[in-house]
Amino acid sequence: MVRWYSSTTLLALLCPLGTATAQQTTTKYLFIFGDSYTATGFNPSGAKPSPANPIGNPALPGSTFSGGWDWPGYLVTAFNTSQTLAYNFAVGGATVDSNLVAPPGSGIPSFVEQIGRWQGVGLPSRPAFAPWTAENTLAGAFFGINDILQKYWQGQDAPLGQMVERYFQQFQTLYSAGVRNFFIMTVPPLDKTPQIMGQSQQGRSRIMNSVNSFNSQLASRLETFKRQNAGVTGVVVQTAAAFEAAVANPRAYGAPDATCTNYNGKSCLWWDALHPGESIQRLFAQGVAGAFSGSFF
Repeated sequence: MVRWYSSTTLLALLCPLGTATAQQTTTKYLFIFGDSYTATGFNPSGAKPSPANPIGNPALPGSTFSGGWDWPGYLVTAFNTSQTLAYNFAVGGATVDSNLVAPPGSGIPSFVEQIGRWQGVGLPSRPAFAPWTAENTLAGAFFGINDILQKYWQGQDAPLGQMVERYFQQFQTLYSAGVRNFFIMTVPPLDKTPQIMGQSQQGRSRIMNSVNSFNSQLASRLETFKRQNAGVTGVVVQTAAAFEAAVANPRAYGAPDATCTNYNGKSCLWWDALHPGESIQRLFAQGVAGAFSGSFF
């Protein structure tokens, strides 16, 4: 069975920062791929991640779509119990494969192209860019939002089955290079975002049917991937609880209601009508850290 981890039910599993009984000193590595929910503006040609700035460039919290910190930044700081360096190839607007679903703008690298960038800077050869190993490295991906919405705005349904296959072809590339630890961030319930709340009931249902089907197919395909590849640890991190917790009690997260937006990322749940602010992003990070508590975090 695939292990599902909720970003709120895992709270009890997490050690508060600084309370780990045996803090690990060995450097760990994160390879991250995704879209605007994940991007920090990392340029592979710029400064590499380092203890002083674990996301490399720009300086923490990076250039994000949250008004400040997003989940990769929180993950390597607030929820980190060791020295963990994050190579974050995510770019706003990315889809799984531009040939299946075109991104909302030109020149936006898809998951396929982000893996190409990962290969291009020498990370598969390890010592050329970072001394990572199968044991000290974790790779994760967060895709599907743009794919589903781009097709929805065009009055179409996203090619979910093809997207899932391309998704795991990228994981296979990582596996062939030596990666053994993987996680998938599910697409959150987009009907809880202010943008999709404004759609008709029929429209919201169409979107959520695609979201639920995509997430289900990802989980099933992960089990196949694990059976076909020896030594894989694969985890599905369920993001829905982060949205649900914040929307159910926005005042607990510093927001007056569940729908307001503010570019400061702090005084509302939402940075804009589609992108969560810092509170929800922190819950995302909490979910990933909880899924790997005791091993990577």
